[in-house]
Amino acid sequence: MQFPAGFIQHINNCKGFDEVAFTQAHQLPTPVSIRYNPQKPVEKMAGSPVPWCAEALYLPERPLFVFDPLFHAGAYYVQEASSMFTGYLFRQFTDDKKPLHILDVCAAPGGKSTLIAGLMSPQSLLVSNEVIKSRVTILKENIVKWGNPNVVVSNNDPRDFSGMNGFFDVIIVDAPCSGSGLFRKEPEAKKEWSIENVNHCSLRQQRILEDIIPALKPGGLLLYATCSYAYEEDEKIVEILLQNDFEPLPKISVPAEFGGIVFSKSGYRFYPDKITGEGFFIAALRKKNGGDEQTNQIKKQFIPINADEKNIVANYLHQPENYFFFKYKEVIYCIPEIVKSSISALGGLHLIKSGTALGSIKNNELIPDHELAMSSIISKTIPRLGLNATDAITYLRKNTLQINSNLKGWCLITHKNIPLGWAKIIPGRLNNYFPTEWRIRK
Repeated sequence: MQFPAGFIQHINNCKGFDEVAFTQAHQLPTPVSIRYNPQKPVEKMAGSPVPWCAEALYLPERPLFVFDPLFHAGAYYVQEASSMFTGYLFRQFTDDKKPLHILDVCAAPGGKSTLIAGLMSPQSLLVSNEVIKSRVTILKENIVKWGNPNVVVSNNDPRDFSGMNGFFDVIIVDAPCSGSGLFRKEPEAKKEWSIENVNHCSLRQQRILEDIIPALKPGGLLLYATCSYAYEEDEKIVEILLQNDFEPLPKISVPAEFGGIVFSKSGYRFYPDKITGEGFFIAALRKKNGGDEQTNQIKKQFIPINADEKNIVANYLHQPENYFFFKYKEVIYCIPEIVKSSISALGGLHLIKSGTALGSIKNNELIPDHELAMSSIISKTIPRLGLNATDAITYLRKNTLQINSNLKGWCLITHKNIPLGWAKIIPGRLNNYFPTEWRIRK
């Protein structure tokens, strides 16, 4: 691999950098890693464990994920292993059994949000935000597939959160960066690298943090991460934070099997010659106490459904008494009662997804939404039709299926007991309701 001009010299003094080993590592294949969804248990693929993430595996080779029905069902997420260390730090520095307000600021495509959603308590709320409008669609799709009802998707600039003083217990800033940590995985990133771009990214990272810091409560946890090796985007940002609103957290003890994770100024550096993964930097900092008080937020208003509508949709949920039902543009949604007030406090944000879409009612019948099929809250008594891998791919292509079944009406299409979506069985045929925009096109 040929590195961009000036790159090696630029990072040569970074702590833990070994030019010879680093260069050799970039001649090796990129590791492939996946992380399983604890709410959708399946038989795991052959592989070796990612030491800092109990739900994750390294695979011996990269399969064609697009032709695995379980990938489309949200049973696992394909994620770079180094970035999963975010979850390890989250567990180290929070009580994940307590109710928390969590914000993932730059969340698309959803790796860290699905990671945290699998770790937080059922009483917690995660706001998964993406600044760039064109990237919100894939973020929402991955959050829907993961199926956790306690996740809200928003499309806001970081400054839109600045008025939410002290609302969040944890904020994750996986900041836009120059991308040098992904040179092996994404060779095109080399074309974008320059010292000028590094400095530009550093200024943008500082702006994002300045805008978002007021929303973190005193004593709250900030996880700041990049996929860059540059000091200007990593330790320098940490130094600025420590000079102002934050204090360092103690260095955690890293087990030997994790490999050579380098600790540097309250941050952790990942080099591909020292661990099995790509380049990554993450720092865990605590916001100093004092100064901020939570302010009154713009309250989001919910239009509740009537008793007849509730009786219809309740049959589709496991423990429907735990949810609040409301309607928006003829679609019925539900949110866990335990986080209703927290979601209501987000009324000043541009919310793309708040609650699980259950569907719309026509002629006293629920036309179920795909979100309901993907959700972990769906009733286990709903009729299900299991498909083998070949038929499941046909379904996911949104093609016609010839199925002999005694079932009638709406049913969940499943593969290995994991829901893929909806179908309606009528005499002589099966109507495929898999979302057109999500279908397999290959």
